[in-house]
Amino acid sequence: MSVCTFIASDFPLTEFAPVRDDPFEINPEQGTIYDGGADDNFFLHFFPDVQSYTDRNYGVCLEWNYTEGRAKQVIEYMKNVLQNTTSIELWHVWLTDFYEFEDRPVIHRKMVSIDELTAKHIREIDEAEIWNTPDKMYPDRPSFYCLEIKRS
Repeated sequence: MSVCTFIASDFPLTEFAPVRDDPFEINPEQGTIYDGGADDNFFLHFFPDVQSYTDRNYGVCLEWNYTEGRAKQVIEYMKNVLQNTTSIELWHVWLTDFYEFEDRPVIHRKMVSIDELTAKHIREIDEAEIWNTPDKMYPDRPSFYCLEIKRS
């Protein structure tokens, strides 16, 4: 299982890949990831499990290391999507098959208009802590985060 940040929509989404082939190196022994630092070095892949987390029909999963430049490009992507729908969602979740009642996630929701959306909003969602034991009665419950972005 792992953490996933994805965009959900009622309108079909398109995948995105960088035009050039930048380096991508993972060194698990040192705990480092190197991706060349280019602002367009990120991917949006189709996310087939989107309906396990939201009532939206379409999703793309972000594969990236956050940078402000990349976040600004994701915001531009979202602006384009919002030309065809009234709202989209940006989620940060723990991927899993299902939850029992006692360990279902706590969902934290916020809303912002696309005109107010900043790279800081994207960063907050992308870096949000999933396993922060938010509930004293059920300390093993994860936190999921959803930022709904509305068309202006």
